[in-house]
Amino acid sequence: MIENNMIFWLIQAFILLLGIAVGHSFLLLRMRKEENRKRELELSLLEKRASILKDRKKIAHDLEEVLYKAKVQQEIDDMI
Repeated sequence: MIENNMIFWLIQAFILLLGIAVGHSFLLLRMRKEENRKRELELSLLEKRASILKDRKKIAHDLEEVLYKAKVQQEIDDMI
């Protein structure tokens, strides 16, 4: 009877440890998944930031060109 009771408690302890190990692994997996998602979002943000900076430079250059042409046209109109 005592041997059966001891085996029962040993099996219960083994099941408890197995549950803790599986739960720990599951939590680690979820944390890694979130970290990978965070890294992907950061990389996409950096890519978008780089493309926006390129677009800004192009827009600024185009604006300078338009202002220059407008100034030249205004000087031509002033002469006439």
